[in-house]
Amino acid sequence: MKHEQLIRFVERNVPVDRFDIDLIENYFEPVAVNKNVVLEREDKIANHLYFVNSGFVRVYHLENGEEITTHINCQLNFITSFNSFITATPAQDNVESITPCELLRISKKHLDALYQQSEKWTKFCKKIYEQSLTFNEQRMKDILTLPAEKRYLKLIATQPEVIRNVPLQYIASYIGIKPASLSRIRRQVIS
Repeated sequence: MKHEQLIRFVERNVPVDRFDIDLIENYFEPVAVNKNVVLEREDKIANHLYFVNSGFVRVYHLENGEEITTHINCQLNFITSFNSFITATPAQDNVESITPCELLRISKKHLDALYQQSEKWTKFCKKIYEQSLTFNEQRMKDILTLPAEKRYLKLIATQPEVIRNVPLQYIASYIGIKPASLSRIRRQVIS
């Protein structure tokens, strides 16, 4: 069942019943994409929120012709161009599959309907929002205060699946360094 992982993810945070499961199955549409597919595009309104069943997705923007990866998401998490999706304004970044992905997507209209119909979904989203804020605050602090090697080592410790599955140029950008610097750090860590 395509929705099974999302249902289990929700259940780990709030108890759900058959009604809530039916809502999830009705509102979240399964989609499969190949790698390097742009799901949401800069300068367009982000139409969907994605739950990653499998694969890796990144958020990036262009800065002086260079792609800057600001977020890498692996399975069992949500991703989109959040500001655009929430405010219905043009996105300032792109959302792209890094690997082939199995996703569940929901439109803003259906997400709002889900909030209206399920108090449990609202509680679940509040928990996810709080976790996301905490993660992003810590990530920003790490980028500002930790040297590059420590940022890389922390990524290895906390998200080893990213290290194993995501191209180095995206990892380098994500931790705020150039690919050549990451190669040097990796050689030092390995030796």
